[in-house]
Amino acid sequence: MQLLAFRDRGKLIVRGNSVEFQGKKENVVITGIKRVSYGKQGRDFINNWVRIEYAQAGSTSTAFFADGSLLGWGGVLGGTKKILAALQDLSR
Repeated sequence: MQLLAFRDRGKLIVRGNSVEFQGKKENVVITGIKRVSYGKQGRDFINNWVRIEYAQAGSTSTAFFADGSLLGWGGVLGGTKKILAALQDLSR
């Protein structure tokens, strides 16, 4: 499955060793997390994103998350760093 940035919005839930995204259009559960990182992604030179690399069906997949609240200012004001802090222990 290919998930595109900006395609959905919703809630990110961290449970034990998994992450669940409950969106308005779809729900995604991420397990087998290998690495969590933070930084610029693609052509978005303003916002930082949380990047999750995880094992899925014998290969590595990647998911990106950012705080888009407050008309897009939530991430700039520290919301995406809060997502990173909640996810950092999952890759250890």
